[in-house]
Amino acid sequence: MTAPAAVDSGRSLRPLLIATGLSGIAGITDVTSWLLLGGFFSAHVTGNVVVLAADAVDGRAPGVASLLAIPVFVAVAAIATLVTGRMGGDDRRRTSVLLGAQAVLLAAAAVLSFTTSASDDPAAPLAVVIGLCAVAAMAAQNTYLHLVHGMSFTTAVMTGNLVTATVSGITSLRDPSDLASRRRWNDTWPIVAGFIVGCLVGAAAAGLLSDRAAVVPAVLAIALLVGVALPRRTGVTAPA
Repeated sequence: MTAPAAVDSGRSLRPLLIATGLSGIAGITDVTSWLLLGGFFSAHVTGNVVVLAADAVDGRAPGVASLLAIPVFVAVAAIATLVTGRMGGDDRRRTSVLLGAQAVLLAAAAVLSFTTSASDDPAAPLAVVIGLCAVAAMAAQNTYLHLVHGMSFTTAVMTGNLVTATVSGITSLRDPSDLASRRRWNDTWPIVAGFIVGCLVGAAAAGLLSDRAAVVPAVLAIALLVGVALPRRTGVTAPA
């Protein structure tokens, strides 16, 4: 009688574990782009509005990557939604396509990081392309969460998650019988923790590898794709 419950529990944890891994990748990507691409947000894309406003006040020319970040994010999310919409309810295919897109885009940024020193001139065309590849990857990541798992939280911006974790955590402490609050706490704190750990890893990678730090999120994205997509494929075909 306990075995099915254990299996169901494992299945319910799978989306959260994936989201936590994606949150870590987002944290690494965001910090490395900020440190190496002249204060550019690749995951927290709306933060670029603040950067543009500060540039305007200081009389600096706006960064091309900062100007294009939000339009590129929206465009990629829209395209991803349209493409995966043709797949119906096939979550396995949608997972492969969206997480595959993230891995390819981050890998492209990593490869380009070996062809130029983007940190020396973040406004250079290749540096801008590297930054926008990272933005596009984050758009694919968050589209995956919304379309495949129907999650309302995001792995790119932590403010809402932090508020949810705080409110639900305090509420569940005050009233241990409030299962809804406890569930919200359990669903959000790993995402926040994953992003924080990712930021620390990204900062360390930027310090050790400089521009080549783009390799770190790319390798992790590929590993996550292999770990999430391939086992589910083989698990379906093996019995046959």
